[in-house]
This record gives sequence, C-alpha cells and structure tokens, in this order.
Amino acid sequence: MKGTRDLLLATKPKLKKIEIDGADYFIRELTVGEVNEQIYGQQHRLMRIAKEQGIELNLENEEELTKQLTQIYDPYALSRTLAMRLCDEQGKNLFEPNNNADLEALSQLDNDIFKKLTDAIKSEEETKNSPPDASSN
Repeated sequence: MKGTRDLLLATKPKLKKIEIDGADYFIRELTVGEVNEQIYGQQHRLMRIAKEQGIELNLENEEELTKQLTQIYDPYALSRTLAMRLCDEQGKNLFEPNNNADLEALSQLDNDIFKKLTDAIKSEEETKNSPPDASSN
C-alpha cells in the first residue's frame, strides 16, 4: 500500500485502557503538537513564572538560561502531563491542560491514583520503546 498524506493524517494516537477504583479510564499517546507543547510550552511557562517571581533570567546565554529554568518550580507540571494524557474512549481529553482549575483538581488526587496513572504511562512508553519481539519477525 502506498502511503498518502490523507492516510498518514488519518492515523490517531493509540489509547490504553486502565482501571482505577473499578472505573475504566484511558491514557492517550501524545500528538506531535502536544510533544511540542511539552517541550517549548514548558520553557515559556517557566519563563513566565520566573518573571512573576521577580527572577531575572539570562536570555543572552542559552546554557545559563537552561540552568536557571531548571530551578523554577512549576506547581502543575505533573498535573499538566496527566491532563494531556487522560481521555475518554474516543480520545477526547477529560481535562484541559491549560486550565488552572483542572490542573489544581488533578493535583489534589490521591497519590495512589497518581501512581496508577503514571505507571500506565511509563508502561506504555516502555512497550513503545522496547525492541521488537524476536517472534514477530
């Protein structure tokens, strides 16, 4: 089969079903746009937080800026990742990753629930990044 633009764009992120307290939830793979947001959006958020806290950043030196940004605390970094990944069975997000009320609500989850969600994400990423099974050749 010849790959086409439309065929490629019809590909949707895979879902993984997980159970939490007897209810089914879904973890969705990130889209290219969401990966971009995680990388570059996080840097922008950290720069905004630094400005709000009166921290002067060295914008002239990329290495120094990166060091400085690692010291900035983003209270919603983990919640934002969960908001990007948690979805319904159609892949529609349950939470808005840019909505502070949603992020605050997620940050109040019991640690056991958070652990189940992050374990499911890690398991999915390990499966995706593991070498192909020899029997699949």
